[in-house]
Amino acid sequence: MPILVNPAAGLRRRGFVAGAAWAAAAAATAQPSAAAGRRLGFALGSGALHGWAHIGVVRACARLGLRPHAIAGCSAGAAVGALWAAGLDADEIARVARTIDWKAAGPLQWLLPGRRRNDSVREAIERAVGGRAIGELPVRFCAVATDMLEGEPVVLDAGSTALAVAASSSVPVWFEPVRLGGHELSDGSLTAPVPVEAVRMLGADRVIAVDVAYRPYEGRPSSSADYAFQALHILTNALAREQTQAADHLIRLDLHHLMQGRFDPAALVDAGDAAMMALAPTLRGG
Repeated sequence: MPILVNPAAGLRRRGFVAGAAWAAAAAATAQPSAAAGRRLGFALGSGALHGWAHIGVVRACARLGLRPHAIAGCSAGAAVGALWAAGLDADEIARVARTIDWKAAGPLQWLLPGRRRNDSVREAIERAVGGRAIGELPVRFCAVATDMLEGEPVVLDAGSTALAVAASSSVPVWFEPVRLGGHELSDGSLTAPVPVEAVRMLGADRVIAVDVAYRPYEGRPSSSADYAFQALHILTNALAREQTQAADHLIRLDLHHLMQGRFDPAALVDAGDAAMMALAPTLRGG
């Protein structure tokens, strides 16, 4: 029996510090124009360390002369997307990524409630974007998180860029939720692992979805914990397949084999770069 996702539910757009000027600009952008078909959007999906491949997409776009109109990101995709929207190039994003300790909580921190914040992510993004809010970034951006009390996706399209990324990448159990506006927000991959709908909400009319998630067939579970994560990956992949059907173009990469042995971020970056370059002829063709 296939998993059915109700498309009518949609994404809930919550700008926690949204201003009237930003809202007016967003409404204007959403109107049809002579540039219809040219407002290119990127939906950068979740994938933990696989997210290095997103940096390769950024690098390839620079070589191709492609500048996004809008970027929506989930988890690792939110981190890369925020930095790209802030104007950083691929090399600069890679330098920031190397400073982030994605496992800062430590293996035993789950025993200490209230101390598992992913501060390393938030602080690195805050420094890299110069403290700018989402509405101040030169490219439209949003991060997608999950409301842990309501079980719904939440689009963070205003307010602190760093907090939005931290919320989108707060893996349940490993990190505590980020509390914003009375909501407890965790990893967006639970509800929108590849946020295609979110980037369309920002005015993109041609969307490239980049799915870099771990695939269930890329490893064999052997412990109870492994099977728990396998179940999560199965559900995440099913939801991603459903959501990416709405994209105009899909880059779907199997990357976990590049994580075996010595971790080599450059190999992941190269994989994303190659995939984007392979898509280029299709983009030129309309």
